[in-house]
Amino acid sequence: MADANEILLRGNDYEFTLEMAGTYEDTAIRYEPGVLEEIYAKVLNNQPFQACEFSLSNFTMMRDRGADWLAAIPVFANRDFRHSIIWVRNDSPLESAGQLAGKRVGVRDYTMTAAVWLRGTLLDEYDTDWRDINWFANAEQRFPTVDGVPLELVDGDPEEMLLAGELDAFISPRPRDLQKPVADRELRTVFHDVQDVEREYFTRTGIYPINHTVVMRRELLDDFPDAAAAIFAAYCHGKKRALARRIGSTFVPWGKEYWTETMAVFDGDPFPMGLTESNRNNVGTLLRYLHEQKLISELPEIEDLFLPGTAGFIEE
Repeated sequence: MADANEILLRGNDYEFTLEMAGTYEDTAIRYEPGVLEEIYAKVLNNQPFQACEFSLSNFTMMRDRGADWLAAIPVFANRDFRHSIIWVRNDSPLESAGQLAGKRVGVRDYTMTAAVWLRGTLLDEYDTDWRDINWFANAEQRFPTVDGVPLELVDGDPEEMLLAGELDAFISPRPRDLQKPVADRELRTVFHDVQDVEREYFTRTGIYPINHTVVMRRELLDDFPDAAAAIFAAYCHGKKRALARRIGSTFVPWGKEYWTETMAVFDGDPFPMGLTESNRNNVGTLLRYLHEQKLISELPEIEDLFLPGTAGFIEE
């Protein structure tokens, strides 16, 4: 439990959260890393929490369904490219995302942000409409199935179904197959040159897909009026320290050279905070995908998703 004089902020265990705890805007922040699925459950079920990392797509869907007790801060705690989450068996004839039309594709949670990005990217980049794919997902979903979506809920595990030949592809950022020794792995990404594909995508679109934002209960402002500014400042401080120390590059072979190359691609900062021009383009694209995929009823204004006054937050 949080001390009465501090905000308890929960999220994943990242390099940039190692040095986040402290006092910002005269507000004490304590960061507690945890399992994201458990953290998400508190938000989805309106259980007690103060502030935490959360799925940007699921937050938008909750707001679209009337969850006005929940507010977001323009902190973007997780990003990842989504070309690399399409998995097929090693013996699959599929070599491109553009070949998925008419195929059986599994995903554990249909509404997770990664899957929303993937379906939008299929349409924008490969002229492959998500409605032309036969989707299969776990029986237990975060949100009820939407009318007009070609989705079948199954009792089986989608990754196991792919391995058994019951599916043609599986969408997942972290399939269990990756835990096996390289020689024993049975799955591969649909692209053989996925890093080149993702680099070209970013160079052309400027989008490094945002997955998670930070949400808080609006009532938190009653006890901590500067909560939003403090949380924003904490993330900016943690990220600045991680970038300065090159955390993540020192114990990886060739990490130093790769770090320099990567930073050059992202102009020194792959995780900009706040509603910058690039982040507006990023969030706006995800909102368009959510609306196109019938997961939200109306396309919201970007500023309306975030707590009033936070649209002007900038990193110092």
